[in-house]
Amino acid sequence: MNWRLSTWLCSLVLVLSGCASTPNVESDYTDEFHFAFLKTYYLIPANAQSYEGQAGTNLDEQRVEQAINDALQMRGMTPVAKDQAEILVAYHLTSKDRTRIRSYHNNFNYYGRYHRRYWGAGWGNDIDVEQFTEGQLLIDLVDPTENRVVFRSIGKKRVRRATVEQKIESTNTYVQAMFAEVPGW
Repeated sequence: MNWRLSTWLCSLVLVLSGCASTPNVESDYTDEFHFAFLKTYYLIPANAQSYEGQAGTNLDEQRVEQAINDALQMRGMTPVAKDQAEILVAYHLTSKDRTRIRSYHNNFNYYGRYHRRYWGAGWGNDIDVEQFTEGQLLIDLVDPTENRVVFRSIGKKRVRRATVEQKIESTNTYVQAMFAEVPGW
């Protein structure tokens, strides 16, 4: 391969990787808890109840549980029974309809009446109204000895149509980004 083509391909990869969006994650934690020494966890089910004989979790919740288990096990942690766990992991999925209103001030307006048309300075506004659904994933790490939250992370994302593979990839990306915020990991 000639060097121009390889340089062009490397540049393209860098540009495209720079365009990749990073997850919108906010986290908070207590300084008193030491996260570095945790080895065991218990994942609290999102919905332990069942309805009409069906399992208690929907497909999105199952994806989140799998992503959490994968992320924690990649960090060397082991799932155990609730009474043996050093940390409890709880999560919650929500969605909310949102409206975003933007107002743009225009300094130049077009005036036209009959056959006379003028350009000139004036006052005017353009308003954009956008409605969308925002999904949120909340993950809490709970100290089982004191039954208090020691770490909380919230990931927010605009909900769009996606394939199953895209949903799995997005869930894994958000869970990894959320656990990357845990101090000492």
